[in-house]
Amino acid sequence: MLRRLRWKFTLILMLLLCGVLAAVLAVQTVSTVRQYRAGTDQALRTILQRTQAALDPWGSAGNGSLDRDDELYTAIPAFCAVVDGDGQIVLALAYNAVVDKNTVVRAVDEALAAGGPAGRLSGQGLRYQIQRSGRYLHIAFADLSWERTGAGRQILTALLLFAAAAAGFFAVSWFLSRWLVRPVERSWKQQQQFVADASHELKTPLTVLLADADILLARQEETVGSQRKWVEHIQAEGLRMKALVQDLLFLARGDAGGRERPRGRADLSALCESCLLSFEPVAFEAGLTLNSSLAPGVSVTGDGDELRRLAVILLDNACKYCEPGGTVTVTLSGGERAALTVHNTGEPIPAEAQPHLFERFYRADAARSREQGGSGLGLSIAAAIVERHRGKIAVRSEAGEGTAFTVTLPLA
Repeated sequence: MLRRLRWKFTLILMLLLCGVLAAVLAVQTVSTVRQYRAGTDQALRTILQRTQAALDPWGSAGNGSLDRDDELYTAIPAFCAVVDGDGQIVLALAYNAVVDKNTVVRAVDEALAAGGPAGRLSGQGLRYQIQRSGRYLHIAFADLSWERTGAGRQILTALLLFAAAAAGFFAVSWFLSRWLVRPVERSWKQQQQFVADASHELKTPLTVLLADADILLARQEETVGSQRKWVEHIQAEGLRMKALVQDLLFLARGDAGGRERPRGRADLSALCESCLLSFEPVAFEAGLTLNSSLAPGVSVTGDGDELRRLAVILLDNACKYCEPGGTVTVTLSGGERAALTVHNTGEPIPAEAQPHLFERFYRADAARSREQGGSGLGLSIAAAIVERHRGKIAVRSEAGEGTAFTVTLPLA
């Protein structure tokens, strides 16, 4: 699919670029051909003016060819004939051309038969103009070979230029399509990985549910009370699946852009203090020390429930991965922006894993996370909440210093 999309991008870009170039070359070619024709017409007008001053009689050279007017040089081979009222040629002059009288007579006859003041004799390859002077007609003829040669050369140049440019456009379009498709490719791979990870996460509770259901069906004669253990397993796995599905829906709504940015006012100081109170029993049971330093009256623009969830995710993550007997410290400060930092002592997160911590279903220590019931979505949800509140989240983890997650949010 991605390869087909890349080819589609390439073809669209090629069509657009080649269409513009073809239009430009067509306009240029038509303009050049018109310039050639204008040059011929100008030469014909000059010859007609020159012929009016010529007084030599027709055919005074007496050798079967036309008299030459060497005082006027024209780059275009041409000749001119003066015709009286009876249609007889009384004077003919050649300019940069050698033409016999039969050719002149035939050209004059065809020009007079055409009846227009100007035109083209395709059979003889001539262009002509007729000008009346008293009872005489002055008819000037110019060779069309130079027009045809120039036009052909221009068309050939345009085609060669178009072919070379098309090859260049293809290379550029192929490179640009690769650059344009790269985000789509990355999103596609992330989506595939997301579906695979979600399926894997749902597979375990579903397996447990089905196994417990089979046990209950196999012991239909026993009472519900005697099989309470299996019912509780089903309930626990069902709640786990419900929580996972809710997390997935939260992330999916954020991806779809269906959630407006929060506009309410939330007291971040009171919110963090409430979360700390709820985590004191958790820290006590785990043998951890829970410290805090919360600046009072720090308020931000946001959704209180989502910000509470953000604090809970960071605290839960810190307690889970804190070393036995270690310390979890929560710090909140104001200033230009609200800054919430949750720090825990213990082994640092590997440097290569830190850029991926906020990816969905990613676990720096997968085995440990599964033992503690983590799905790998907590930090992804935290990052989504921070982004929705126009904030930033960062992690710093070094040996001997532990791990600290810092969230900065704009003040209300």
